[in-house]
Amino acid sequence: MKFLYAYRYGIVGGVSTQLLLRQRAMRQQGHQCDLFFSQDNGLGGVLPGQQGVYFGADHSYRSLVRQGAYDHVVVIDTPELLSQSFPAWWQPSRQVWLDVHTTTDNGLAYLSHLDAGSLAGVMVPTHYSASLVAKRLPGITPRVLPNVLDIEAFPLSSEQECEDVAVDARHFIWVGKLDAHKNWRLALIYAHMLKELFGTVQFTMVGGYTASAETGEALFALAGKLGLLDTLRWIDRIDNQALAALYRRCGDSGGAMLVTSRDESFGMAAAEALMCGCPLITNDLPVFREVFPNSDMIRRVDIWQPEQVERAAKALPAAPDQEACRHIYEHLSSTYGPEAFMVALNAALEA
Repeated sequence: MKFLYAYRYGIVGGVSTQLLLRQRAMRQQGHQCDLFFSQDNGLGGVLPGQQGVYFGADHSYRSLVRQGAYDHVVVIDTPELLSQSFPAWWQPSRQVWLDVHTTTDNGLAYLSHLDAGSLAGVMVPTHYSASLVAKRLPGITPRVLPNVLDIEAFPLSSEQECEDVAVDARHFIWVGKLDAHKNWRLALIYAHMLKELFGTVQFTMVGGYTASAETGEALFALAGKLGLLDTLRWIDRIDNQALAALYRRCGDSGGAMLVTSRDESFGMAAAEALMCGCPLITNDLPVFREVFPNSDMIRRVDIWQPEQVERAAKALPAAPDQEACRHIYEHLSSTYGPEAFMVALNAALEA
């Protein structure tokens, strides 16, 4: 079968990375899968000339859909592309699906103006997302297709590797876009708290490649006010191998990933960190209770209550619990590996 995924933002990370993982999973099963992005927000620079990945304006998308002879077109949270995905009466038939990954009220607002009756179906990555969509599309039962985790890129470190690491300070990491939804300012405030608790710490913020110059300046201005300039490292984009190494270093040092997000549809970065043996101090998001099993690796807090964050940080182990690491890795890799995604996709197509 031939599939086309269409999305607005060609970013390094987030939904764009998820689509690349789905593309690889589908190709491994013998399907053709192409990706279209109406904006190149840095993704094209890391995928120069990659086959099956397209960027362009509306007319480019219409041409691709018309000439591609796709059996299924899946549009992710991009209503302007959705309206152009349906075949004309003289074109070969194809099924058009909507995939919803946003969880914000503003992001979901377009659903109120959507005629879902012409869709083959609506897909979401979690049951939590399904509940949000169902409220806005009465009579529609979204199909849950779990996100794909990159098991090869984020392997669990061995016990021997942990023993060989020389730890000079506790390392903490935060990953996300520099926006209010991911709550980067609150992350810096808690970085200050961590420094007060442990003395010397290293705090790495990953993401924000598309952030404006003003946002970058605001990041370092706040870091300066909080006395973090000797503690903070900002990496606007990073490859998976280096990111996995950062996660492992955090876990090995007695640190953690800090998740300050107001909401998530799945939590890809958090899952990747856990797979590498990095604990979480995370806002107690409903979707994380669905995606992640109960584990001492996950310390859930009300992110607006500093005393809860402080208690969670103090409770972090000095070294990773290898049994807990293995348990959560095995759960995530089996539940959200490419095979699990393909089983869910085939079930949706056959229903």
